[in-house]
Order: sequence, then C-alpha cells, then structure tokens
Amino acid sequence: MMFSRRTFLLGGSCAAFPYLIPGTVRGINPSSEKIHIGVIGCGRIACSMDMPGIEQNSELAVVTAVSDCDRIRADYLKVRAESAFGTKVKTYARYRDLLADPSIDAVMICTPDFSHAEIAVAAALAGKDVYVQKPLAMSISEGRAIVETFKRTGRIFHIGSQQRSEGRGTFGAVFRKAVEYVRDGRLGQIRSVEIGLPSDPPEPKDLPLRQPVPETFDWDAWQGRTPFADYCELRSHPQGKDGAPNILSRPGWMTMQCYDLGMIANWGAHHLDIAQWALDAGGSGPVRVEGAADYPKRRLWDVHGKMRVLLSYPGGVQVNIAGTDRYPNGVRFIGDNGWIFCSRTSQKALIPDPGAGGKHGRWRPLEASARNLIEGEVAHPVVRNPSNHHRVWLESIKSRKPTNITPEEAHRSTSACILAYTAMKLGRPLTWNSAEERYVGDDEANRTLVLEERAPYGVHRLLNQQPR
Repeated sequence: MMFSRRTFLLGGSCAAFPYLIPGTVRGINPSSEKIHIGVIGCGRIACSMDMPGIEQNSELAVVTAVSDCDRIRADYLKVRAESAFGTKVKTYARYRDLLADPSIDAVMICTPDFSHAEIAVAAALAGKDVYVQKPLAMSISEGRAIVETFKRTGRIFHIGSQQRSEGRGTFGAVFRKAVEYVRDGRLGQIRSVEIGLPSDPPEPKDLPLRQPVPETFDWDAWQGRTPFADYCELRSHPQGKDGAPNILSRPGWMTMQCYDLGMIANWGAHHLDIAQWALDAGGSGPVRVEGAADYPKRRLWDVHGKMRVLLSYPGGVQVNIAGTDRYPNGVRFIGDNGWIFCSRTSQKALIPDPGAGGKHGRWRPLEASARNLIEGEVAHPVVRNPSNHHRVWLESIKSRKPTNITPEEAHRSTSACILAYTAMKLGRPLTWNSAEERYVGDDEANRTLVLEERAPYGVHRLLNQQPR
C-alpha cells in the first residue's frame, strides 16, 4: 500500500489513538503558562542540542518527562533536567506511556532515525505538538504518513533543520541570506547546485559484535520495526562505565543501513533542504536521479562510503552531490551571473576563482563570485525567525501558527535524500513522479517505498489500528 498527495490509505481516522490520552485534554496553554515538554530519546542529540535549546528558552517551556529504552540514559537526562528547570521530571521506559501523560503538551523526538516516523505519528495522534530530529523518515511512505497525520490532527510540527533558523548554534543568517539572494534572482537563471557532504568517522575496532543485553536496556523496544538482531554496543550506542553513560560518543547505529541511510541523509537532509528551499521545490522535488557509491563493508558498517549523486529538477537545474574531496561542505548555487556559496563554517576553496572574497584559499560561510551578489536586502525576504531554532517551535505552539518549515517541506527534503540513496543502491538512473510519489516504470524501485515492519512496531501498523 502506498500514499500519494491525494490519498491516505494506510490507516483510517487520526482522531483517536486507543491507548493514549490526548494532550488536548489540558487545552492550549495560555500565554502565561509554560509549555510542558517530554523528551523521547536521551542520547547525544538530546543532551548536546535539544535539551540546551529548551534551557535557552526556559521562560517559555520546561521539560517535565523523559523516555528512553536505556534506563541509564533516561536517568541521566532526568537529573540534568531537574537541575536545569528546578522541577520534578517523570521517567518512562516506553514512549507510549509518556504520550499517555495528559500533563505533557509537546514532545521532542531525539531517537535513532528509523523510529522517527512511528513516534511522530503516535505523538500527533495523542494530541502532542512535535519536534522531531532529521531526517524525518527512512522511506517515502513513512514521510507521507507524517504529513497526512499532521494535516488531520492540526498539531504543531518542527524538525531539526537548524540551517533554516538563526541565533546561537544555528549558524546565523548565512543560509537564510543565501536562499533570499538566489530567490531574488541575483544569479539569474540557476543552472546547477553543488553539495559537499562530510564522511563518516572511522568505526571503533575494539568492540565485540555480540554481547549480553544489559539489564537496564529494553533491546527489543529499541530495535522497533527493524529486523531483530543480536545485541552489541556497536549496533546501538556505548554503554559507558560504572553506571555513568557515554552520551556524547557517536553511536554505531549511524553506520548501519537498517537504522540509518548514511551521510546522504544525515548531512544531506540539511543541505538538500537548503537547496530545495532556494529552488522553491519544497512541495515537489527532483524528476530524475542517478548515483553511485562505494559500500566498504567493515564488520557491521554497511552504509555508503564515497558517493556521487545527480538530481535533476524541473527547469533543467542539476543538483550534484559528492564528498568533501570534490565539493566543500556546504551548498553552492551556480547561475548565469556567477555563484553563491553557504556553509556553517569557512571552507577550503576547491576551485580557483579570483572574484571570490575568500583569503588564504578559503571561502567564508557566505561567499560569492562577486561581493555585490551577497550584499544588501531583498525585495521579498523569506520568513524571518525568532532568535533561535527551538524558539521557533515554542512560539508556534503558543500562537498555533506553523513554524518555518512545514511537514510537507520536511518530507520533500528527506525524500530527495531517500531518492538519492535508492539510486545509489540500485546503481541506475531513476525517473520520479513527485505528484504520485512513485518511480516511473520501475517495480524494483517502487518496492523500496514501503519498508518491512517487525510486529508490533511501525508507523503503518500503528495507523492500521485506528478506527476506520
């Protein structure tokens, strides 16, 4: 079964979620009341990025609950939240129990990529507003399920696409300005876009591939809809020592295809989102994709290594994606009048261009072939943001107005990553019908649109439980 923009086949009404109590029982918080946040997933991203984002806006929100399949991690974040906000924080082993708490208004989903879709849909059905980390989903049908669920429930949606936002930790106005200048026509007709993605770091070589499951870890629940596999830290995340969790180390699941799509989706979700924003393709996407990649099998590591992808968009715009050995980490728009480059930090210039303002062989975070291309204001600016990325979400919860990225835009940015991944895996060009969200004349490619789900988990199984 499949989704399209006109049909929503994998589930009935989204008005109910049998074992959950809608958060709307409390009603929308008045402007003077703080938003009660539940954090689902208490690992690296929650601790280093999303919890600090709420702390930075503590006059608007407070964390009152946390949930993780790993009790040690949940306990760690509970203690941190109680210290940061001065309130009692509840701990839940299962995310569904957190969603059933009527005192919680909104949730932040900081779990591994493969569980984003199920939890986001469950949260919306439970009446919670949602912040979910990118990439939004791991299949086209999962992403479409999220879009249609948020349409029906009217919950506020936000995603961890920090490059759309400003303020501390979100790279200032660099990406927003680049998008404005491109959409303003500074470059004339856009001919191509170059996106450079970093590489995955080396895999630890001293970790065993089979270990006893810790008593503090619900391994079955952590795996969710993915095929059941033997436990080891390398497959999930480091356990730490002597009861102290190892929170900040990069987890091993990010290099395994059943849990994650690799850098084409990790950094690709950021940079392709900026490209599609500038090209005004947030409601559609590419029409053709081709790609190739190396798959250097290293123990459990099976995501792609070096890769090349070409996405073709309506109007003839070509989006080229490769590693930083070919393009700097960032996005470069090339048009009839020159080029504009944007990145989080200054980058080594891999092509000589005497018109660029960079010094010592480097481009600044916002660079151009001529300085006048990136100066001044534009006639039609994109939506300006509050002072930081998480505040965008919190203020939208208060106002009940959309954030600076809609579920449809987030889905389409993630879809471009998934299309690239699929072309790399199949090793042949694919034609894409963005209206129907299907590959043209390719049954094998279309079989990738819906992923297998291990019972009792998965977003489609969840939606099929809804009353019809």
